[in-house]
Amino acid sequence: PPGLAFVSVSPKAWEAYKTATLPKFYLDLGKYRKDAAKNTTPFTPPVNLFFALKTALEMMQAEGLENIFARHQRLMQATRAAMKALNLPLYAPDHCASPAITAVAPQGVEAEKIRSLMKKRFDIALAGGQDHLKGQIFRVGHLGFVSDRDILAAVSALEAVLGELGYSNFSPGAGVAAASRVLTTT
Repeated sequence: PPGLAFVSVSPKAWEAYKTATLPKFYLDLGKYRKDAAKNTTPFTPPVNLFFALKTALEMMQAEGLENIFARHQRLMQATRAAMKALNLPLYAPDHCASPAITAVAPQGVEAEKIRSLMKKRFDIALAGGQDHLKGQIFRVGHLGFVSDRDILAAVSALEAVLGELGYSNFSPGAGVAAASRVLTTT
């Protein structure tokens, strides 16, 4: 869950810690090390996030790492196939595709208008571009707790939004069909 981080400290780093003069308070790893030996924390921990982490790890263990990796790969392939079927240019070529997100660089329709209407009409959040890509791309996430149904719903909603925005360089249903083919054959 967002808000948690894991830290590992080598013996060499602990030696450097002893002589470090940088100011520290909440990130004083020595306090955490001392309290961890007593099975506690130096500050009030985010207990809700600990429970969320426990649940997430149990879900991962039940699914198995190989299955998780395969699911992310399948969802990536389905999303990319859908975007190609909708004639939406992908930002990264296939050999650089990410199992985490698919970045799309639409032409003939504004990325921010797509994102805004997806959120407003379907309550689906697409990430935008950052830095020099702000307003140029949108990103479809398929990492983590994402299922086939989520991708199909997002693609279907995207098709409706594209039509509403006047983008007509696709056949209605083509994206969903392309994603479905990938999801049922892999």
